[in-house]
Amino acid sequence: MPAPSHCPCGTARPYEMCCAMYHNNPGTAPTAEALMRSRYSAFTLNNFDYIVATQKLESGQAQTANDIADSNNQTQWIRLDVVETDKGAEKDQTGMVSFCAHFKEGKHIGRLSERSLFQKIDGAWFYTSGEHEVQGNTPLVKTQAMNIGRNDPCHCGSNKKFKKCCGKGS
Repeated sequence: MPAPSHCPCGTARPYEMCCAMYHNNPGTAPTAEALMRSRYSAFTLNNFDYIVATQKLESGQAQTANDIADSNNQTQWIRLDVVETDKGAEKDQTGMVSFCAHFKEGKHIGRLSERSLFQKIDGAWFYTSGEHEVQGNTPLVKTQAMNIGRNDPCHCGSNKKFKKCCGKGS
């Protein structure tokens, strides 16, 4: 998938000046929130090797990039909203980030709400665990940034027209 012009993580910064820096150099995200945003962007771009490289699951359960790809092959990530952060700054050793990630699967829209825990190990942030809830058929509240025409490039970064991507069936 070609790189999007705007970063999928919702900062409104160019992808190359935002999450791409971390995708190209795993282990360099300076904060727990930056890592969480870069992981969300990796999910939207199907960069599952980055997901594997940036997690050390507390459960000890090993996941491969193929495992993650299989569980996300029907999911199109639409928007990320960071709800709350606790610790997770550059000098902290642990952090928590709560977020809502809106997605589309077929004709259904849903929302994943998660409270993610992060730990700094040898100077690099890692996702260690999370408590999540998935709600199906949730209304997608359009933000000003999503106010696009049918023929404009889609906001998800796919480089397709909106009407052929997230607007399909609308």
